[in-house]
Amino acid sequence: MKALDRKLLRDLRRMWSQALTIALVVASGLGGFITTLSAVESLALARDQFYAQGHFADAFAAVKRAPLALAEVLRGVPGVADVQVTVEQVVRVEIPGLVDPIIGQLIGVDLRQLPRMNQVTVRSGWALAPPGAGQGRSDSAIDALVSEGFARVRGLHPGDELIALVNGKRRTLRIVGTALSPEYIFAGMAGMPDLRGFGVFWVDREALAAAYDMQGAFNRVAVKLAPQASEPAVLDGLSRLLAPYGGRDARGREDQSSHAMLDNEIKEQRVMGTLLPAIFLAVAAFLLHVVLSRLVATQREQIAALKALGYANAAIAGHYLKLVAVIVVVGLALGVALGNVLGTMLTGLYAEFFFFRCSSTASRPG
Repeated sequence: MKALDRKLLRDLRRMWSQALTIALVVASGLGGFITTLSAVESLALARDQFYAQGHFADAFAAVKRAPLALAEVLRGVPGVADVQVTVEQVVRVEIPGLVDPIIGQLIGVDLRQLPRMNQVTVRSGWALAPPGAGQGRSDSAIDALVSEGFARVRGLHPGDELIALVNGKRRTLRIVGTALSPEYIFAGMAGMPDLRGFGVFWVDREALAAAYDMQGAFNRVAVKLAPQASEPAVLDGLSRLLAPYGGRDARGREDQSSHAMLDNEIKEQRVMGTLLPAIFLAVAAFLLHVVLSRLVATQREQIAALKALGYANAAIAGHYLKLVAVIVVVGLALGVALGNVLGTMLTGLYAEFFFFRCSSTASRPG
């Protein structure tokens, strides 16, 4: 072992507490980068894949009541590639044995034709079957798919029944399965996650329309934009056409509640995951500068002796750079390990609030 290497080991033993402190600061900075940015990038990638799989719409609008024939008129708006209309209603839901207030979002699904946008992915149980599919059920219960997050928190399974106040009448909702949709990756009211008090239910569109006297009509619109289309122009055109039917201003995807919450979380975490770790690394660089400057100042006589023995300036400078490298490498190793563990934990935490998967377990009862 070279004399300078033995000196390096002696220096590290003498200043082990300072070296360990700086290494931990480096580990904190690097761990923060890896934890936040890796989890956020995974979240963004999963979101984009699920949006593509579910054909998430680009624009949305709501009306009080509009005839189905208006859908063809909306398709004629410049920049519109496709239009999908349906019926949605907000109802009060009761779970037998519980008194907690629950809000349910009933979404009508056309069971005779697969939705072209905002497709529903069945996670457990079976898919909704169109009338006359041979299920052999003659009661008045409404078959429904329920959002996976709500079902998980409330302990609901296929076959369970709930009570919903549908247009002033108590109706039974029979759970046939759990599902996910790109519209409700984040489920809640007023921008707050509420998996216990807010559930999404997908039901037969005709059954929901009949319950609210909405046959031949719709109150929700989803729009796919054509490539290179001007979103503001399309939204303005849609709003003008829907206004006579009690329509509110059409909104783009960035204003859709679920996407907005998820997108804001990704943006905020990208900033936090860059700024705060950078501060830690800057502090580590400052501490290294202070410690190394003090070490060089206290070892001036040793440096002079080394030069007198024939050591070049480059060799002596390399010795102190090795000292810095050892501290930094230890910090990097700890940071990578820390980031891997915390990144996995953060991703698991996101999974409690945002629900999307890129696989389907849909099936139909025989």
